[in-house]
Amino acid sequence: MAKGKRWTDVEIQLLMEMVKEGKSENEIFQSGKFPNRTFMSIRNAVQRLTFGAQKKKSNGAQIREAEIVGLETIVARYVDAFNKICDLQKYDKADLERFRIIFQAAWKYRELFREYERWEDLEARVESLEKLLAEIKEQRSKTTV
Repeated sequence: MAKGKRWTDVEIQLLMEMVKEGKSENEIFQSGKFPNRTFMSIRNAVQRLTFGAQKKKSNGAQIREAEIVGLETIVARYVDAFNKICDLQKYDKADLERFRIIFQAAWKYRELFREYERWEDLEARVESLEKLLAEIKEQRSKTTV
């Protein structure tokens, strides 16, 4: 396999900034900021950079506490993903699979969030009942003394 010219530190830094901003490989390519790079070289560099970042993160073997967001946030993320699909000039099988996974996850999250809300409601009701029970016990102890 033929290799192109090596990526400079400046190019890598700019590429990382664009990836952190949420730019797709296609958006990065079309930005014109890498005039001597092909789409495939940009895609490969992004994959190398993001794979390296994932690999470094996974070495810690720690899972952080999940952020539970409301359905409104999930819908906003879903719409954003849908708009990104519509904005793509070209897409491949990997892009389609990634979007399929996003849509499936959003659909499943809806069910999980409803269940979470029910549990929150139950917990609030149990706390209320425990408080009421404590008050009743306190009243009983005052009347029996």
